[in-house]
Amino acid sequence: MKLVVQNLLAAALLLLATTCQAVKVGDSIPTDVELHFGFPPENINLSQRIASKKVILELGIDEVIVFCVNDGAVMNAWALDQNVPTDSIIKLMGDPYAVLTEKLDMELTHAGPKSVGLVNRCKRHALYIVNGSVKIVRVAEKDDDPAGDDFPDITLAGSMIEAIKELRSSSPKEEL
Repeated sequence: MKLVVQNLLAAALLLLATTCQAVKVGDSIPTDVELHFGFPPENINLSQRIASKKVILELGIDEVIVFCVNDGAVMNAWALDQNVPTDSIIKLMGDPYAVLTEKLDMELTHAGPKSVGLVNRCKRHALYIVNGSVKIVRVAEKDDDPAGDDFPDITLAGSMIEAIKELRSSSPKEEL
């Protein structure tokens, strides 16, 4: 099973927003956030997109949403560059105004990246969501690696698969 494509592994396995605090297990998906998909940008309502979906089919992932602070055209070009088929479970979406990034409290605010011009960036994170509720939150950041470039492992597909398996084994009655 392939969860994400090549170097997109570190971006995100699905996502969820809260208001002013960092997303955490048990949070619900907001109804007031839209992401941009493609060009010209098509608005995608996140709650409608995820609410009726089952995230896991057997041990597989139903949908992988990769987003970053960029516009839909850039994300579409990135998908083409990474050979992500249009009918893939992987969807690359833009958060051009960092609305979702801010609501998730996932904005990269460390002085290091900002000092080299990396502003309005999203932290490298992965979320596992079941029926609109966050079950797993992983953020790849350390004091000496705020962007998670050197140590993205916690957000990569293999690590997320292990975490999902562990969650399933410890919560057998939970709908996963």
